[in-house]
Amino acid sequence: MTNNKFILQRLALGQKYLEQLDDSGYTLVDMNMIEPFSIDDKYHHPTSVVFERNNAMYAIRSDWTRTLLNFNSNFYSDDKRFGYFGPVVRENESFYQAGAEIYKAAEKDIIEALLMHMNFVEECAETQIKTLVINNDQLIDLFIEKYKLPDSVRQLIYTKNISELRQQLGKDHDLYKIMSAKVSDQFKMVSEIFGDTEVMQAITHLKAKISSQDRKFILDLSFRSPQNYYNGLYFQAFLNSNSPILSGGQYNSNAFGIALNLTDGGLL
Repeated sequence: MTNNKFILQRLALGQKYLEQLDDSGYTLVDMNMIEPFSIDDKYHHPTSVVFERNNAMYAIRSDWTRTLLNFNSNFYSDDKRFGYFGPVVRENESFYQAGAEIYKAAEKDIIEALLMHMNFVEECAETQIKTLVINNDQLIDLFIEKYKLPDSVRQLIYTKNISELRQQLGKDHDLYKIMSAKVSDQFKMVSEIFGDTEVMQAITHLKAKISSQDRKFILDLSFRSPQNYYNGLYFQAFLNSNSPILSGGQYNSNAFGIALNLTDGGLL
């Protein structure tokens, strides 16, 4: 693909995406890439490019989530849904990012946003999303609390250290059985233990709306959050690539973000 064609396709895709958000009632934002810098920003986005001018610290936008949190609190406190398409700089490399952020997001809002994005991807790609992988670190908290496990077991789950789990828990422990089973069986096995909890019920409702005969819905306890500020449900969706076409999750207790992958296995 020539550079001209790629640039035109990227702009056309960005416009189509923003029009979809506009039609769905999202507030669209387009802001300067240079932002005031704070320590919280560095914590959430450690790869930010930071510099000083006139005795003040600034950062080049590396992620839209923190930018929109600051923007919403300063200018649009009554708006709940925002959409964006624009450049970010991360690891000294610039690229375009598109996505949406929802504040005071209820379960219904999350499901609607995810379905809208999946439909958009499938229309543009002319193929179905094949796999959606999901997790919530609160499930591990439930296992630790129920079975009085040390917090160190969390790392064994994330690294899929099955042999160490067996040594510490024994082959008959529920958590060992789940982690040593096929990942496609985890949803059913976790549901049998924690199906009545709010965390698992939300995942069950999402599965009912999204799963189909041709689409895999996988709960994977070892799936790590792609962003360190996610503290609830998070996910990645895949077409036929190792790179997710969609990713996102819950943060700040009642906020939800979802990002659309444009390149590197994405829509361009």
